[in-house]
Amino acid sequence: MNSPNNSHQDILRARQKEQEIFKSATESVLKALSGGQDVNISFSANEATTATRLPYSDSIKSAKMPALGDTSQDKQKDLIRAASDMRAMHFAHHNAAIHKSRKPDESEAAVIWDAIERARCEAIGMRDYRGVAQNLNAALNADCQAKQYDKITAQDDIPRAEALYIMTRAAFSETDLPPNAQKIQELWGGDIREKLGNQSFADLIPKLDDQNAFAKAAMKLLNQLDIEGFDLHSDDEDDSEHKSSDAQDDSDEQQEQDQKNKDQDEQNKQPEAPMQGEQEQQTSDDSDLQDTDKSEDLGHLDETDADMRDAKQNESGEYSDDVKNILVEQGHSPQYKIYTTQFDEEIKAEDLAGNADLKRLRDMLDTYLERYQSTISRLANRLQRKLMAQQQRSWKFDLEEGQIDSARLARVVANPTVPLSFMQEQETEFKDTVLTLLLDNSGSMRGRPITISALCADILIRTLERCNIKTEVLGFTTRAWKGGKSREHWMEHGRPDKPGRLNDIRHIIYKEADTPWRRSKNNLGLMLKEGLLKENIDGEALAWAHNRLAKRYEERKILLVISDGAPVDDSTLSTNPASLLEQDLHSVIHKIERKSKVELCAIGIGHDVTQYYKNSITITDVDQLAEALMHKLERLFEK
Repeated sequence: MNSPNNSHQDILRARQKEQEIFKSATESVLKALSGGQDVNISFSANEATTATRLPYSDSIKSAKMPALGDTSQDKQKDLIRAASDMRAMHFAHHNAAIHKSRKPDESEAAVIWDAIERARCEAIGMRDYRGVAQNLNAALNADCQAKQYDKITAQDDIPRAEALYIMTRAAFSETDLPPNAQKIQELWGGDIREKLGNQSFADLIPKLDDQNAFAKAAMKLLNQLDIEGFDLHSDDEDDSEHKSSDAQDDSDEQQEQDQKNKDQDEQNKQPEAPMQGEQEQQTSDDSDLQDTDKSEDLGHLDETDADMRDAKQNESGEYSDDVKNILVEQGHSPQYKIYTTQFDEEIKAEDLAGNADLKRLRDMLDTYLERYQSTISRLANRLQRKLMAQQQRSWKFDLEEGQIDSARLARVVANPTVPLSFMQEQETEFKDTVLTLLLDNSGSMRGRPITISALCADILIRTLERCNIKTEVLGFTTRAWKGGKSREHWMEHGRPDKPGRLNDIRHIIYKEADTPWRRSKNNLGLMLKEGLLKENIDGEALAWAHNRLAKRYEERKILLVISDGAPVDDSTLSTNPASLLEQDLHSVIHKIERKSKVELCAIGIGHDVTQYYKNSITITDVDQLAEALMHKLERLFEK
């Protein structure tokens, strides 16, 4: 007779087997629908099953799926199937280059553009596959119920991007809205019909399979909805430029071919081939030209950004008045507001714990360091060698004296009187650099993620300090769960609608850029303090970190963000539109990437940050953080 313990193990094994079968079937269907057999599929608890999550990554090689959960429940299976179908349709029908070429600069317009494109991809699948249509409609119905869209009473109760996504997907796929989305049609339908007149989104159905034609037609319809950012004039100019470019291609190709023939004839007449040193010099010249073009592209800044670039510290260490109020306060999205800043806090790590407590936490961090010391130190040493080599050594070629250039040795042997065959070692012009490391201190980072983040920060500081690169380490969280004193203040004053950000933010300075590692090493242990990690409001934290860095006098400024999820603050999200924090993060990132000299990059731990940051990578496990961090910095300093 089986014991109760054995019976329990049999049940667990049966469930695991059922999960594996379901997982294998889901992966097979996703690959079949997307046409990508080499797609890497992973399941993560950080991925939501909600149907209106915008946008997806443009990566065509990886699909991150929600965690399987309890697959014995039909509802859970349906949500996973819907998530799989959405990603498959995105892979199969979305061209990232076409989409980005027409994507507006305005933050809300950009989110709407992503939403319309996603609706197009999913509508194609709903049109072609009845099962996909059933899965997506069921998931949308459940999502609208979860977000209480079935109870909304005004247009402001749902972000415009989500409303347009839901309505256009139904129009493109020629299906009815599910029951819990009917309120959206009631509130938005009349307004859209009035602005479009005789036109409708159904007019785009014939163009669904042609993304370029669809994009042009969709741009015109969205412009009629008075959405700021959809500029038809610039779109027409782009078309004109494309036509002009196409018309000139033939003549350019002919001229290029003639030039190649001419160059070939001249080369055949020459007695000797170009030496390696000359090729390297040409490559260097081309690189310089590219860098010049890039700097010119980045030169279109606001007046405040120009001040930021030229700012210097005075003798007392204070910054000049023209850089004290720089930038991103104007970078928040138009819908973003803050209920009160009365209880916000910018605080140094040593003010959050006593010396004895910091020493105890640092000792705890050192015990973990022993476990990861060899791996992280090896990567750090590799980074240090590369940095030191860039700072100290380079070669100047084509000289009349110095060390003989081995690439020109054959020419010297043939004719010793040939000049310009020597090279000399010289110091490299390495830009004065400062790096800010901004760490997500949210509750989901508790445990190994925050521990390894602290370890990587510790070793990175020491490595860069030896290379004369200053490093600042910052963290962001909130002072309390569920709104803290800000929410209490809001409740005492009548709970006004849509109060905006409704929590007490806490921005932590673990190490200032001018403080050496030995004086701040204990501060990094604070990340292990129980109860420190709470919620995360990324947009304001990013603006804060950027503004601190922008005031620095160094020639090159790098801001590296490490995060494991999207912005989350229950108090704010429960009293405002669901996308408030995420849209603001998009807006701040857009402002920095387009207007600032600060180089912004990010590493996502188990969370796809490529949907936010242009220069970013995503890792699936926190154990990969050290390698990803060092690799990212190597690439940055190679530029």
